Parts: sequence; C-alpha cells; structure tokens
Amino acid sequence: MAAWVVLTFALLGVCLLPLIVLQVDLNQLSSGTAPPVIAIVGILLSAYTPTLAAITVTAVWKPRSGVRRLLRQMLSWRVHPGWYVLALAAPIGLFLLADALHIVKGGGAPHDWVLLPDPGSLSFVIGSLIAGAIGEEFGWRGFAQPRLQARYGALAASVAIGVIWSTWHLWPAIVPGGHLAWSDVIATYVRLIATSVIYAWIYNSTKGALLLVMVAHVGHNVASALVQIPADGRQEVSLLIAFLYLAAALVVVLMTRPRSLTREGRAGAGPAMA
Repeated sequence: MAAWVVLTFALLGVCLLPLIVLQVDLNQLSSGTAPPVIAIVGILLSAYTPTLAAITVTAVWKPRSGVRRLLRQMLSWRVHPGWYVLALAAPIGLFLLADALHIVKGGGAPHDWVLLPDPGSLSFVIGSLIAGAIGEEFGWRGFAQPRLQARYGALAASVAIGVIWSTWHLWPAIVPGGHLAWSDVIATYVRLIATSVIYAWIYNSTKGALLLVMVAHVGHNVASALVQIPADGRQEVSLLIAFLYLAAALVVVLMTRPRSLTREGRAGAGPAMA
C-alpha cells in the first residue's frame, strides 16, 4: 500500500513536471492557445497514475498472477440491473437537486438545466469518462480498497482512500494558473471522501463488481458534463453537491455495518486479494 501511494504521487509529479518547468498556464487549455504537446501528454497521463501505480506494484509483488487478477475485476458485471440504473441516474438527480437548492436559497436558475456537449468538446468528454473510470478505479477500489479493508474494515479503508483521492485531485494547485479557492478544497475533500464510502458500498455489496464502480464514476462525470450550474452559483453549487454526496454516504453508513459497508458482517477480500 505504501509503495502504491508513493508511486501514484511520484508518477503524478512526473506528469505535471512539463507544466511546471515550461510554465504552462492551465488557463491556456480553455483560451484556444495550444500548449506544448509534452504538457498535454502529461495532463492526459496524470489521470491514469492510480491505475499505472497499481499495475506496477502488483506486478512486482505478485508477478505471476497478480496483474491478471487485478484487471479481471472489470469482468465482474452480472449484478441486478437496478445497480446500473442507480450508478448512472443518481448523480444526475443529485446535481439537479443541488441546482434546485441553490434557487431555493435565492440564487439564479441555469440557462439550461441539462445541455449536451457540443461536437467539438465531445472527444474531450469521452476521454475524461474513460480516464475517470479506467485510469483511477483499478487503483482506488480495485487495488487499495480490498487491501485496506482486510485490515481496518471497509468504512475506515474508504475514508483513508477518500483522503488520498482528494489530495491527488488537487494537483492544479501546484501548477501555473491552477489556484484553488478554499471552498474548492473543502468541496473536494467532502465530496470524494463521501463518494469513496459510496463506491466501497457498491463494490462490497456486489462482491467486487469493479465495472459497476467504474459505471458510477462515469455517472458522476456525465452528470457534471450535462447538468449546468447557474452562472452565479459555481462555488455554492459545488459545495451543495459535495454535502449531498455526504448525506448519501451517511445513509449508507447508517444502513450497513462499518466493517463491511454491507448488511452482512464482513466484506470479502475481493478478487485482487485472492
């Protein structure tokens, strides 16, 4: 676990190094100015560092079958269809509820509640969906969750992973043009720690169906791309989304046992630990 955490952040640092050395401002990505290719490659690869670290560490510690068992978790998909509906629809409903709460508090409504991405940005959206699911989840849930929960229990493991996940997500703070407000930092930690608990619940309740967790991760990214945030409420709605995720996580905790985050007493070790 220690090797995986260190390698995940070391790889992230290598990926971000071109932006720091070349002083590539993140604002260039949305201004139409083309940054150096090496900087673009670094940003793209950074999204895959949790999975790359998991594969590397697993290959070193269990060179014969470890990587195959890690990747094989994606093949576990035969669960009740309701899980897939929940994974895809719940984030959209949560984002819409955050917009509605912003309006109730006196804020403005979005110009369009739901808006499909334009063709020019569609490839970027699809790429982010793939990166979020495959690039991250083999690391967070496929590798780390079963190992940590075998020793500390599912709830403690998911909170620890949520802290690591949140810190990893705050990389824009160390590169040019990537300054984050305190509200962004708070929203990131609250949302991702809560989401980590929810994803651990999904993972354990479906006996290690990592593909379903990936679908849930895609569901969040789809919601963030489709549901529009009011122009006057970016920071407030982000905080509302974070605390709505927290409310959902608290429901999960109250309905399950902390050792497993299921209604059974103990979580299985998971395919990666077999």
